[in-house]
Amino acid sequence: MQFEVGQIVGDYEVVGILGAGGMGAVYRVRNLISDRVEAMKVLLPERGDDSSFAERFLREIKIQASLSHPNIASLFAATWVQNQLLMFMEFVEGTTLETRLRQGRVDVWQGVDYVRQVLSALVYAHSHGVVHRDIKPANIIVTPEGQVKLTDFGIASTSVDTRLTMHGRIIGSLAYMAPEQIQGGAPDPLWDVYAMGIVLYETITGRRPFDAETDYGMMAAHIHQPVVPPVEIDPNVPQALSRVAIAALAKNPHDRIATAREFVASLDAARAGVTRNLPPSAVSGAFDPAVLDRVRKELAIYIGPMARIFVERMTKRARSMDELYRMLAEEIPSEADRRKFMSSRPK
Repeated sequence: MQFEVGQIVGDYEVVGILGAGGMGAVYRVRNLISDRVEAMKVLLPERGDDSSFAERFLREIKIQASLSHPNIASLFAATWVQNQLLMFMEFVEGTTLETRLRQGRVDVWQGVDYVRQVLSALVYAHSHGVVHRDIKPANIIVTPEGQVKLTDFGIASTSVDTRLTMHGRIIGSLAYMAPEQIQGGAPDPLWDVYAMGIVLYETITGRRPFDAETDYGMMAAHIHQPVVPPVEIDPNVPQALSRVAIAALAKNPHDRIATAREFVASLDAARAGVTRNLPPSAVSGAFDPAVLDRVRKELAIYIGPMARIFVERMTKRARSMDELYRMLAEEIPSEADRRKFMSSRPK
């Protein structure tokens, strides 16, 4: 069912069209009794007859109804009108973070505040057994006052029901998917942590950590490609904040920032200029293997076969390439050789 501006739908008047996604259309409506402006979401006509999309829409309504948090768009009501299921939600005045980023770089700490607010919503959702599974800037609305609202729980899963599938296909937004989400398995809050790592990276650098021309290339990048530390893209990004982004994007979920709450604490520490004990393997994973191989060969000139051991050890502690070189140089006995080694580091 499609609706027109001015049309009366139950106790609501349609006053505008807000947009449409892959599953539903969203209208701006006015409650004729309370006079409150709300958002009405409805399945697109071509999706309405598909039982899998109808089930997904009903699940979204139930999940959204179970959540009440300042940074999550609220569900007001759901009803049937002319055999069409409708959901009425809080109308959030503002723009998506996706639109905001397209308009240009945001202040680093303002961007961190946006990310922190979404993480606050995820701390709450995860504590209620809900994994969003589709975290991305397009699903994050920023109001003119700077408040953030997380929207679109259309493919969210709960600890009670994780059956949502799309006929064996990967569902979600590929550019923000964790490696283990791409590879399959039960939904995990760490999927949302990884996606928020992508959002943080994009917010503070102006670009996503991975880019590919094909879906296969994007999947391969998530699974195999090392992440360039944000500070190497923009030297103005604080080192501690760069480390947080890298730790959130660890390929191995066991090496990743463990929870949304821990992510918040890491951001707060970075803002205070404090380096927390982030997963060391997540930090070492930021170094390009090809570059590390070159470093090993250069160091071996001065200390021999032990170079391999020292490089492996120091990459777990170093926060940047410069710091890695300084730490490795300390293992070289000769002062002259140390200077030669340091002069060979990438500029």
